Amino acid sequence: MYPYNGGALRSPAGRGHERSSMSAGEASASWKDKSILIVDDYPAVRRVIRDIVVALGMKAEEAENGLEAQAALKNKNFDLVISDLVMPEMDGFELTEALRNTPRHRRLPIVIISTHDDAKYIFRALHLGADDYIIKPPSMEMVKTVLARIFDHDW
Repeated sequence: MYPYNGGALRSPAGRGHERSSMSAGEASASWKDKSILIVDDYPAVRRVIRDIVVALGMKAEEAENGLEAQAALKNKNFDLVISDLVMPEMDGFELTEALRNTPRHRRLPIVIISTHDDAKYIFRALHLGADDYIIKPPSMEMVKTVLARIFDHDW
């Protein structure tokens, strides 16, 4: 694990630590029309994340907790899940573990986004199978860096 701006970098397969070479405001052509599921119990936080991913040319849908996310994932294929940790019904740890134990979603990239910047939260999320971890509030640059690592890999 490599700390980076309050988060930890890890590729979806546990390999590579690529960094984005894009400038601010630039999005990769490979991201166009990617479908992102945003999971957070606060509508304002979902809106901020949604605004970032839509500005980068992707589609976004929302869920208020892990149970709603699981229901959405049964009905539609997503290219990435961005999930908060602390939520009612099913938290981000439980959601990550459930997705990693479901064959259909085992390799679905998961990014945790949380106000918890303590190493124990970050390591637990990564241990359960999250691909990356972003500290709230998310910045456009941090989200782009994480997306570049997940979608623009060359391995």
